[in-house]
Parts: sequence; structure tokens; C-alpha cells
Amino acid sequence: MQALRILRFFKIARYSPAMRSLLDVLYRERRALFGCLVITLGAGLLCGVLMHLAEGNVQPQKLGTIPDALWWAIVTIGTVGYGDVVPVTALGKLVSVFAIVTGFAMIALPVAIISTAFADEVRRRDFVVTWGMLARVPLFSRLSATEIADIMRLLRARTIEAGEILVRRGDAASSMYFITAGEVEIELPNQRVRLADGTFFGEIALLHRTKRSGTVTATRKTRLLALDAQDFHALIERMPALAAHVHKTVKARLADTAEAQKGDLAAAEIAQAVHDDQPPAEK
Repeated sequence: MQALRILRFFKIARYSPAMRSLLDVLYRERRALFGCLVITLGAGLLCGVLMHLAEGNVQPQKLGTIPDALWWAIVTIGTVGYGDVVPVTALGKLVSVFAIVTGFAMIALPVAIISTAFADEVRRRDFVVTWGMLARVPLFSRLSATEIADIMRLLRARTIEAGEILVRRGDAASSMYFITAGEVEIELPNQRVRLADGTFFGEIALLHRTKRSGTVTATRKTRLLALDAQDFHALIERMPALAAHVHKTVKARLADTAEAQKGDLAAAEIAQAVHDDQPPAEK
């Protein structure tokens, strides 16, 4: 009964996304992994039989039977190499070389399958998360799947440590940011706002060369995705439909700054944009 309690450890898979992803990968690649197992067993059986034929008469106590030779083959292909059985004939040594090389390949193959599939799973999950963040931005909410995918290719990953200042109030704004993990605090003139995973800020910087309306500081280690205005404008120049949607959205948001979401700095940056676009008063 106490041994069965150890199985409770595997309940961690319920609460660990990484563990669940790994289990999903193992299940999805089960056929390929089973194929590797069959090939390994076949190679072990072949090497065992060959070693028995080559060394069975020379070392009858160690390799005189197929099961004994099969044990040697499993140990050798598994790269364990206890050293309790060593070939002494030229043919036996040749079989050993074949078994060792086969063992390296049989270990590398399932590792490559699992690591590649796990990396694909992580990329797929990150893709879904990033897609969700982009789709929530009012500027991109009505874009097609192709257009959002084009924007995703422009995103740059960035990491800032706790206490590090990302942008300062009054700095020229040239990027918007998506928080993938962590938290930042935005110090506005009249309030402080905290943003965490899945939120965004600075989208008006993509449309106007405004000044930052607040200072953004990381409260803990934070990973972000940055979209530069220069890259974004280069994209909409190549995509007339996207450009038309952007300009329509700009006019709507400039007409009603109350539409801005809490904490994304949109209202303050729109006001700054309107102020910067107005001609200076005549004396």
C-alpha cells in the first residue's frame, strides 16, 4: 500500500501545464515511440544471436545460450556496459561495434522525436496565447487571420528584471507591448495601474509619434512582446486593406477617447497625439 502512495506524485500532472504538455506529446507520438521500441528489440535480438554464434563456443559460461547473449546485447545497446561480458574474437568485437553504434542511434531517435514534438507543442501554445492577446487589441480586433499572423511575425521578445524601467514618461513612444508573463506598474500623473499576463499597452504609439504618458516599471521579472511602429507601418504599406482598417479605427478612437481601456494608456496617448497634431497658436 505504501508503494502505491508514490503514484500520488503523478497527480502533479493535473496542476503543471508543462507536465500535461509532455504527457500529451508522449501520447501523440506513441506510435513513433512504439516503433523505436520494436526496432530496438529487433536489433537486440539480432546482436544477441550473432554474438552467441561468434562467441558461444569460446565463452560458453557467458554466451553459451541465447538468453545470456541477449542480456549482453541489451546491456550494450543500452550503453550501460557493465563489462561482465567482453568479446574476445574478431567477429565478436565486430558485432560489439555494431551493437554500440545501434545503441547510440536507438537512444537518439526517441529523444529527437520527443524533443521536437515538445518544442512544437510549446510553440503552438505560445501561438494561441499571442493570437489571443493580439485579437483583444481594439486596433486589431477585426483583422483577418492572415493579417494577424503577419503582425505576429513582427513581434520581438524582450525580458526585463524586477525594478527595471521599460519606458519613462516624456520619452518618445515608438512601440506597443504585450505582457506574456510577469507584471508591470504604470505610473500616470493621477494614478498607478498594474498590468499582468495577457494585457497590453502603448498601442497608440503605433499610430502617432507621441510621448509616453507614464513611466512603466517591472514589479517582477517580466517577459514581453514588442511591436515597433516602424515595422507596423511598413506592413500596412504592403497591405491596403489593413491600412484602411487602421485609419478607420484611428478616427473612431480619436473621436471618443472614453473608449480607451483602463491601463493601456490609450486615452492619455490619444490626448497627447491630438495636442501634438494641433498647429501652434498664432501670437
